[in-house]
Amino acid sequence: MEHQEDSKEKCRAHDWWAEFCQDSAVHGMPYLARRDLHWVERLFWLAMILASAYYAISSCYSQWERFRNNPIVYEYEYLFALRNFTFIGLTFCTTYETEEQVAKLIRDTWAVDPTQDPAKAAYYKEFLYVLNRLRYNNLETLKPFENDTTLSNLAYVDMLLALQEKVLPSPRPVLMAPIITEVGLCQSTSQLTRYGNPYGRLETLNVTPVRQCGFFNECQFMHKPFNSIQTHVFLYMHDVNELMLPHDRRTITFDAKTKSSYVLKLLISSISADREVRNLPVAYRKCRYHDENNLRYYSPYHPSLCRLECRINWALSMCHCKPFFYAAAPQAPICNVTGMLCLAESNWLERPCHCFSLCRETTYSIIEEYEQSGGDQSYVGEQFERTIIIKLELPKMGMKRRVVFSTDQLIMSFGGAIGLFLGASFMTFYGLIHLFLHFLVVQCKCRPRIPQDRAPDGKRKWFTYRKP
Repeated sequence: MEHQEDSKEKCRAHDWWAEFCQDSAVHGMPYLARRDLHWVERLFWLAMILASAYYAISSCYSQWERFRNNPIVYEYEYLFALRNFTFIGLTFCTTYETEEQVAKLIRDTWAVDPTQDPAKAAYYKEFLYVLNRLRYNNLETLKPFENDTTLSNLAYVDMLLALQEKVLPSPRPVLMAPIITEVGLCQSTSQLTRYGNPYGRLETLNVTPVRQCGFFNECQFMHKPFNSIQTHVFLYMHDVNELMLPHDRRTITFDAKTKSSYVLKLLISSISADREVRNLPVAYRKCRYHDENNLRYYSPYHPSLCRLECRINWALSMCHCKPFFYAAAPQAPICNVTGMLCLAESNWLERPCHCFSLCRETTYSIIEEYEQSGGDQSYVGEQFERTIIIKLELPKMGMKRRVVFSTDQLIMSFGGAIGLFLGASFMTFYGLIHLFLHFLVVQCKCRPRIPQDRAPDGKRKWFTYRKP
């Protein structure tokens, strides 16, 4: 009992505040525990410590904001004769249809003969005309057909394939695959044709293999679009490993008109990245690598695929269906005319899509354009054959993402700010944690124990006293 009383007396006599101040490496803390100082002096040191802590925390927070918002800078690097680039991807789109194809499709779909029922045939012909020119941003053109049930549950993509049968790509001399895009049925050299396969399967179609373009070989492409059929052509130029995205900075849109040949000279712009960039969180570096995929319907990661998935998700959440020009998410219901008008009225295109660019990407811009035309209005050259020639100008300099504020630099800046204002380090915090744990252990040992009734074996029971 006497030993217990001595232990309790020592617990009560121990000055934990003094030990805390003495063990802390923070400048000024030992002065707070000194009894020989006037209270004004101790108050002065307390104010200094609080002011130093404020500036240390403020400095750490500013460094944290810098790490989150500006951890990367862009610098120029020399590229001449040091790198090869993949040749550009091309997507050709047109709205070509013939009277024979339209009449045949009307007979096969609605069993209407134009010679026997010209009014109804003209109505369906107008629908097919609108369908062949339907885009992701003009769905409101379907308004005249809103209440027609005979236009529901149709295979719209198959109808487009039938309408444009004569301009579908042939396997030679250049391999291009038909692809359904946000601007309708096109043909492309993209390596992601499985995500635009118009035949209802997520399978890769046969296209021209990826070409490498270097400083010491010719980077040129020549094509005669649509087998010399005189139709208005829209040419989209993009990364061959991306899908075409209209109205996107990564896709160049070019109006190739009807009866003109062109020579286009393009300049490549390259953005690369240091190895340290991958070590930063995606939200801070604001770019992704191909293997950092976060998409549900597509893989690997590409900015174009991210935007397509975003629009599919918005369409499903707002109108419970997706437009027919999205081949991904095959299990999702396809919008009929009413569903596509629902999307147009709900302004689904204005919904945000947070898609990061690639950390290593290539973009293109037209720097020269030469046109040779037979005249769109008064064409007289019967043997004139439209040709599009594309030449790539390789860059001598490029941009590079470089880390200027990495995670280890953030930790060192925290240590510098805390050491400058408080004179402490991370070991100081470890020492304070140790003191706190020691305090808990000592307090548990010093709690008084009060005997209870005797146990059946004759020994007393003890319990720890807790204040009410």
